[in-house]
Amino acid sequence: MKKFLIFIICIFLYANPYNFIQNILGKEKFNTYKNLFYSSLDKNASLKTTITFLEDNGLLDLYFKKNKILNPTFIFKNNNALFNTKTLYDILNSLGIINFYPVYIQKNNNFFKITLEMESNHYIDPLNLIDSFKKRGCKIINILKNKNFTYYVSCENEKINAFELKNKITALHNLKGIYWINPGNFSKIYIKTSKYDFFYPYIVFYDQNLNILNIITSKNIKRNLILNIPPNTKYIKIKDFFTRENIKRGIFIKGIK
Repeated sequence: MKKFLIFIICIFLYANPYNFIQNILGKEKFNTYKNLFYSSLDKNASLKTTITFLEDNGLLDLYFKKNKILNPTFIFKNNNALFNTKTLYDILNSLGIINFYPVYIQKNNNFFKITLEMESNHYIDPLNLIDSFKKRGCKIINILKNKNFTYYVSCENEKINAFELKNKITALHNLKGIYWINPGNFSKIYIKTSKYDFFYPYIVFYDQNLNILNIITSKNIKRNLILNIPPNTKYIKIKDFFTRENIKRGIFIKGIK
């Protein structure tokens, strides 16, 4: 365990484009093209710049002739297992990767590790992954490829892309029927649904680490709600208790001071 932790720390700390390339292509392939790498890549090139260089030069092979079982691993520094997992699953879904499940999880005070299983005819595009994590306040620090890819991720500024509450009524519509709201400085939230919908509210208030502060539910139909926002609330999740079909026309929300 101690050796593994030292290895993780080294992966995060000692990163340069030449190490990136060896980690992704392997030492043999690196040595074959090392003159190209040293002459074309600045020693301070970022991971994204390095991977773009590999793709542009046809050195990054992501596709197979037929589907394979893949087990990508994600190792998070500054870990918050709950938040990290949500971020990861949301990103994969946004990239069109839906059928996957965890096969191994390890957590301690220094890192959170999760290995997934999925079937695909290609590896996850690393550039899309880098950009998607960046939008969530995270950064892929390094990538290591053996039979599968391992991604090392720092999430010091992890966030959910939530709608910011305003002091005027705003209409929201999400086909998945789940709404994430950033309450800002408002102390109350007004929620309204269409008179043609049947809203059974399931509303969760979270702090910045996704710890639950309060849950409000009802098995009675509601069309207008004014709720107090608990102190330290960073996110509010709004959905129907039973099915997204009950709010298929969307919701209307407003912040109240």
